[in-house]
Amino acid sequence: MSRAAIQLALGMYALGACGSAAAAEPSARDVDFFETRIRPVLAEKCFSCHSGRAQKLKGGLRLDSRAHTLKGGDTGPALVPGDPDHSAILRAVRWRDPEFQMPPKEKLPDEVIADFEKWVKHGAPFPDKPTLVAKPAPPWWELVPDNKLLPPAKPITEVVNHYIEAKLKSARVKPAPRAEDSTLVHRWSLDLVGRIPTAPEALQFIESKSKDKPAHAVDRLMALPGFARHLVNELDWLLMSGERSDLRSYLSPAVEETRPWDRVFRELMLARDAEAKGSSAFLRARVRDPDRMVNDVSVRFFGVNISCAQCHDHPLVPSWKQDHYFGMKSFFSRTFDFGDFVAERDYGAPVSFKTTKGESKEAKLMFLTGRTLDDPAPAEPTAEQKKNEKQMMEDLKKKKAPWPEPKFSRRAQLIEAGLRPGDEGFFARAIVNRMWAQLFGRGLVMPLDQMHGANTPSHPELLAWLARDFTAHGYDLRRLMRGLVLSEAYARTSRWGDSQRPDAALFAVAVPRALTPQQLALSLHVAAANPGAVRTPEDAARLLKSLESAAQGWAGLFERTEENFQVSVDEALLLSNSERMQRELLADAETRLLRRVMSEPDQSKAVSLAFWNVLSRAPHAAEIKAILAYLDKHGAQQAEPWRHVLWSLMTGTEFRFNH
Repeated sequence: MSRAAIQLALGMYALGACGSAAAAEPSARDVDFFETRIRPVLAEKCFSCHSGRAQKLKGGLRLDSRAHTLKGGDTGPALVPGDPDHSAILRAVRWRDPEFQMPPKEKLPDEVIADFEKWVKHGAPFPDKPTLVAKPAPPWWELVPDNKLLPPAKPITEVVNHYIEAKLKSARVKPAPRAEDSTLVHRWSLDLVGRIPTAPEALQFIESKSKDKPAHAVDRLMALPGFARHLVNELDWLLMSGERSDLRSYLSPAVEETRPWDRVFRELMLARDAEAKGSSAFLRARVRDPDRMVNDVSVRFFGVNISCAQCHDHPLVPSWKQDHYFGMKSFFSRTFDFGDFVAERDYGAPVSFKTTKGESKEAKLMFLTGRTLDDPAPAEPTAEQKKNEKQMMEDLKKKKAPWPEPKFSRRAQLIEAGLRPGDEGFFARAIVNRMWAQLFGRGLVMPLDQMHGANTPSHPELLAWLARDFTAHGYDLRRLMRGLVLSEAYARTSRWGDSQRPDAALFAVAVPRALTPQQLALSLHVAAANPGAVRTPEDAARLLKSLESAAQGWAGLFERTEENFQVSVDEALLLSNSERMQRELLADAETRLLRRVMSEPDQSKAVSLAFWNVLSRAPHAAEIKAILAYLDKHGAQQAEPWRHVLWSLMTGTEFRFNH
């Protein structure tokens, strides 16, 4: 019997529709990729000849909407979603055909061509320009006055429960019941330390009779070294999206020291390695691409994707215009790459841009709120000053010394603007929404990078209260996370009856979430370890440290998914029949689970032990019966049948999701 057959025979845990790989709408991540990597290139390089605003449309081809691009021009469709090699747009930008090269004057950089290949391969998501809003409504947060919120002194958990329950009552939806203890300890462990619980950890919580055991369990997990490691993984993904960088050398001590989030933002924007080692990594990865820099800072720290305002005023938020995009870009206009350092000059020409009407305009320093900042504009340096600067640059490079700090730092002005009392809402709401999405499977505002005034949260008062509380308590991520994971909304089961599941924005039922590569890699190692090797807390600490070390090289084998769970062919094959993984995890060794279950004379107990170690729960009677029948047929004393059983548990849907 194959592994798949064993899973079918067991009737493994059903997780609803979480296994669906198809989605009618592009994910927020797909939209973000298009808006930050594709649309700006189309606007800059193609729209002058291939859009509705072109004075003379060339080749009958428009590239300013998905419909027009699919229709194509005189030579046929410009792209075939999912098939880069048969998409004319890729044929043109690759410049392999001397008769068919676009843009005609200069080939796009290789990394930009790679972005287009990735975009087409992922189905070429291309959101159409929305209809303009006739009359701008006030931002949603202006409709949620501070004095209408619950009092500041209330605990986070109580506030979350209040606002979620009120919305459910208003919608006449009865929420799913509280999850079983085995599910909760499994969920907490994955969310707080990035791995499944060990069997002793799960049983300790389940068998506890304390009324305060949820708080005790959460506090114990947050005190483990694994909490800092997992939070570093998540923040590194938030800031770098998997791109290799030195940022972890900054994040690790920052998280271990519980640095406030506003301090993290400040240090990353100042990028002074001498004061905060590794802090320049975020900007250094983007310093040669100012447009990417401004959009990534806006998205990752303020929750707003303003890339479309590079080409035109925002269609849904009339108060966001090109002035805002280029005003934000101005904060970085004097930043430059100085070898191992991110430097900033005292002077620089103003950022200029062309409006949609073709008029030239100079940008002012402007934050997302529309507030402009005074900018002392020093005179352009003389020829002699430029010569001296060039000599200084050469001298500093020889000494491997940083560029001197400017008297007026535009990036420092961005920090002050983003954290200014009254304007810090963008900053606080963005990270609160990110943390909520990380723990609940979706944000209070969706998509996560569209936190503008026209995109009202599912629970406006809740987000406003959490942002206010987060600011008032020193931007403490640990405190925020603790309050969220102890709420009733977080603790609901992910199972729903036969009726249609309610709107996910109500948070009436938990959302199953695919494990991240780091969670999956470490959880596989924890599941495969022999629980009998842990006899003392010191044993557990040593074991987990060794497992974390062993799992580090495995995370790169898996792909991280966002809203839509999709498994690549390579990953599916890896989990189906990877000899390397099975040889390492399912070895007949003293430190492995395989040896432990095979040494158990009572086969039913052996099956139960396997379930606790891998799935953090006891097996159902039907599952025990199915496995015992399989072992009886194929040899209960043989290693290979047990390997099939364990591997089926470790690669099944229940294991691969945080449910």
